[in-house]
Amino acid sequence: MAVPIWKDKFVSLGSVASQYFRIRVSSTTIYQGRAYRATSSGNLYVRINDICADYMAQPVPVLVQSSAPAGRFPISFTVQKSSNGSSWTTVETVDFNDDWSYDPNFDPSSNGMSVPITGRIDLRQRIVQTRYTNSSITATARYGSTTRSITCNVLTSTDFSAFWNALSAAGKGRVEFDCANNATYSGKTLTSVTIGAVTYQVTKACPRYCLYYKNPFGGYDHLLIEGAAHLKRANARDTFKADYNNTVLGREEWNFMNETTASLELNTGYLTEDESSRMPYLLDSPDVYLVDLTAPSKYIPVVIATDSYAYQSVNTHGMKMKNHTFEVKVAQNTYKR
Repeated sequence: MAVPIWKDKFVSLGSVASQYFRIRVSSTTIYQGRAYRATSSGNLYVRINDICADYMAQPVPVLVQSSAPAGRFPISFTVQKSSNGSSWTTVETVDFNDDWSYDPNFDPSSNGMSVPITGRIDLRQRIVQTRYTNSSITATARYGSTTRSITCNVLTSTDFSAFWNALSAAGKGRVEFDCANNATYSGKTLTSVTIGAVTYQVTKACPRYCLYYKNPFGGYDHLLIEGAAHLKRANARDTFKADYNNTVLGREEWNFMNETTASLELNTGYLTEDESSRMPYLLDSPDVYLVDLTAPSKYIPVVIATDSYAYQSVNTHGMKMKNHTFEVKVAQNTYKR
């Protein structure tokens, strides 16, 4: 069974004081180094999950210009040892899932890898769901009392745009359902979509923004922003002072460059207690994208700028449903000179 990447995994290199070791994915070496025993006797152990986590998140393969993960989880990592750094012996092969849930009972093969906060969708968006298996996935689309079976697109690393390329690290089966292309059938409008165990309900509201994010189980989900959204811009101005002639109107202070940070203050709208309990899946995510549904083919990388939040139940919130306000910051600033 695959090991969740959050869980420490130690591999023994034998009863030696020091040892060369390397970690490989297929025929690519992703790490090579030398380990030293911390005690005077006993086995020499190396902890490999942090090294493998860097590879699964893709920065290390980019830096060393080796091949990025193929988007097939679990990923198999082979640990090898050597006494001289040239002749290698395989010690152990470890399968890792990109699971940061810190839940020892979570099993992606049975629980799935997509757990949306609300499951509500807009007719202009795409549904992205991550599956543990790469088999053909059929969605059940409902148009009122009429149902229709539709085969979902299984995404590959070259589909759509840079955003979809990022999903190549999402899991074995990355499926996409385009609501816009299936909005009507036999004169009726789409009302819900069921993919696996998850049913997505079409909202009657007309929200402008949607967030796609990597959840703690290694899959991707989305959240429609059904409350208010406020666009904000912050400028950091670089200025200098110069000599001037005070007998005429002129400049003493010059503004030679502005660095602009764009951000959005978003409100979720009212959530049930169960939905509210899943908000950390988004707010703790390191990989978030904003979609403006007036231009739904554009995916903007953003960073969650809200550092803390409080979970409240119906009982602790005056017997009322809870809404969450948080801020996202566009991941790339703009400069004007």
